[in-house]
Amino acid sequence: MFRAPKVLVGEVSKDQARPAAPGSPAAQPFGETLLSFAGRLTRLQTEILAGLDVPLTIRQYRILSRVDAGHTSLMALCRLAHRNPPTMSESVNKLVKQGLLTRETEAADRRTMALALTAAGREAQEAGRLALEKFSAELTAGLDEHIRADLLTVMHRLYSETESLLDDR
Repeated sequence: MFRAPKVLVGEVSKDQARPAAPGSPAAQPFGETLLSFAGRLTRLQTEILAGLDVPLTIRQYRILSRVDAGHTSLMALCRLAHRNPPTMSESVNKLVKQGLLTRETEAADRRTMALALTAAGREAQEAGRLALEKFSAELTAGLDEHIRADLLTVMHRLYSETESLLDDR
């Protein structure tokens, strides 16, 4: 079980800021800290998903989640992930071979393939979702509700900004 360090929670929750020790992560420039934090979250997410009964990569978890949300065509998945069809097809093929996804022809257009979660795929996606929700709740448990709300607003904005950067590629 992940536990947020009490020092971090205490520092973030207080109104007054303490000066950062030289060389500590708190002394890093904003951009460097942001990118280091994102990398750390990715590593932790990777470890959490790899530790499930049915181990998943981040990419596999996202594909299962997006198919579960109704994005059932390969092209829709490519657009959402900003990936080319061969890359996405390779990932989807692995999930089909693992028995987590099925591929069927669309009734309306027999040239189009529709993806669907199998029962095992639904269980794997749900296990991943619950494990990541638990981690997120534990990570932010000591944060004041106002700070959580502000962080959510900032994260949505940064996510949108990075989305537009990917759209331009």
